[in-house]
Amino acid sequence: MRATRRDSVVPRGTLLAIILPALFWNAAAAQVPAFERAFPLRPEEGVFAYSRISPDGRYLAYASMARDPRKTPGVPMTINIVDLHNQRVLFSERGLDGYWSPDGKRLIFSSNTTGTVSIRHMGDGSITRNVAPMGLGDYYSWGTRDGKDLILTILSNYYYLDGDHEAKPMVRVPPCPVIGVGERPLISHDGKRVTTFVGGTVVVRSLSDCSYIFDTGLQGAKADFSWDGRYIAFHVPRAETDSSYDIVVVDLRDSTVRNVTASLPGSSFYPNWTRDGRLSFRYDGDEYRGFMFASNVLSVPAKPLSGMQHLPMRRTWGQIFPETPQPSDEYAIVLIWATWNAHSPLALWDLQAARADWRKAGVDIAVTTAADPASHPADVQRLIDDNRIVLPRIPLTPAGEKFTEADNQMPTTLLFHRGVLVDRKLGAQSTRELEAWVKSIQANGGRAATGPGM
Repeated sequence: MRATRRDSVVPRGTLLAIILPALFWNAAAAQVPAFERAFPLRPEEGVFAYSRISPDGRYLAYASMARDPRKTPGVPMTINIVDLHNQRVLFSERGLDGYWSPDGKRLIFSSNTTGTVSIRHMGDGSITRNVAPMGLGDYYSWGTRDGKDLILTILSNYYYLDGDHEAKPMVRVPPCPVIGVGERPLISHDGKRVTTFVGGTVVVRSLSDCSYIFDTGLQGAKADFSWDGRYIAFHVPRAETDSSYDIVVVDLRDSTVRNVTASLPGSSFYPNWTRDGRLSFRYDGDEYRGFMFASNVLSVPAKPLSGMQHLPMRRTWGQIFPETPQPSDEYAIVLIWATWNAHSPLALWDLQAARADWRKAGVDIAVTTAADPASHPADVQRLIDDNRIVLPRIPLTPAGEKFTEADNQMPTTLLFHRGVLVDRKLGAQSTRELEAWVKSIQANGGRAATGPGM
């Protein structure tokens, strides 16, 4: 990770300057977002996956990662709850995937300390363990539907809560014509719709049926619903010739899109809404690394959504990695990863272990990695050195990245058979998952059940 200069960290309440021509200042001042630095990250600190802001914007929950260089490879994940009013960490526990209840009084998370799905009460600090089976999935999101609390997981499973515990039975998001179920969803605050990934784009659909389907046509990351349900916000690549990321807001009623962070020089990730319409997000730039707020986000001029970015079913090595010769092996795996994404070290370690197992077993597979274009070369080398990664790397351009679906979820693992992409996995995969995946593709003659992106 890029180190943050100590003199660049400013106290909460300081706005980043937005320079406009003086002639147009009076007319335009109310037509731009305002950005506020909320909480800086330490120079050595990473963030595992998304952060979550409490509905009132006072408390920030995120999974902090910082490796102890005196110890063997491995970066512990610690759930931190920060009071942004006084910059104090109120609660820390080994864990990840914190998500606020709609009333802001509870936080659900996976506890690595106890190995359970847990809920912390903000009022008295008490914690309920064994909320639901871990096997139902993590990456929680929380809505309130018909007066009942509802938890959705990354595996498209959902369940209602009876107090602090799962009220059986668990339910699965049903498949719909053309789009299927979708992948890695987040739920709306009213518990009726989800954002999900289909064919490389962000899609909004009904949770329990197929009555509502809205394809944004945009390749982007996890999308968060505004509190009125009209808007979703997520980060997207800035342009094919640029390696940064911007936050966009899609209007589901008017079918428009706004680029909120185009004026910022660095990359912006994983936005989520407060009740008053601000966006909390993570920012990575030379001048600042940490969490920020954006207000007045709907002042950005809206543009019509146009041009679907669905990926072709058939994608080849040459389309994605034109600078690198296709491996001669029958199979090839490439892990797309990023220094700004704290899942990536875990994915690299597990792929490295899988490669060792495949070599012992004589599996005909080439294994390599590619850092996303937004990762600074010095940061790439530092992460590789710190974590003792010896996997080979190949270059990836912004244009090539468009074919990988890494815009949806970082890291992403691609599996090729004789130069044709036959499947991909979003998110970090364990060694066991990687080995089972390759074995299943081999058993099916080099074909996946549905093909990449489905």
